[in-house]
Amino acid sequence: MAKRFLTNLSLVLLTAILTMSCSTEETASEISAAAAIASPTPTPVVTNQNGLTTIVVNLAPTEGEGQTGTATFVSDGSTTTVEIEVKPPAAEAQPIHVHTGVCTDVGTVRHALQNIVKGMSVTIIDQSIAEITEGGALVNVHASYTESSNYTACGQLPDSLTN
Repeated sequence: MAKRFLTNLSLVLLTAILTMSCSTEETASEISAAAAIASPTPTPVVTNQNGLTTIVVNLAPTEGEGQTGTATFVSDGSTTTVEIEVKPPAAEAQPIHVHTGVCTDVGTVRHALQNIVKGMSVTIIDQSIAEITEGGALVNVHASYTESSNYTACGQLPDSLTN
């Protein structure tokens, strides 16, 4: 009887261990998949859904050390909301703009965005994303007002708004 009890107990414990290890592996793969989806990409991601065009642009240092993050543009066709998130956050407010050109050859300012404070900025522009990106555009983060020629991150907006 004791032998049968130990056998049954062993089977129950083995089943519990296998169940836990399977769910742990499943959770790990789910976490890995979610992380891959959330990771910024080197090229902008454009989606068109429910009448909204969304562009997610990877921000990266133009040279050496700087900041990384994302610029997310969401447009309903007449206005565009721009959300910026950068890391590490700077100690002081950072100017940020949409410029003409490319990150290696920054042109004139098209739109001044709300300063980045504590790593974040939100701005609403009264233009469609098509108008903002026409002719080539980029997002440029400056180190500070006193170091405005020091760019800490840049991200190129796409030439095309199709997926």
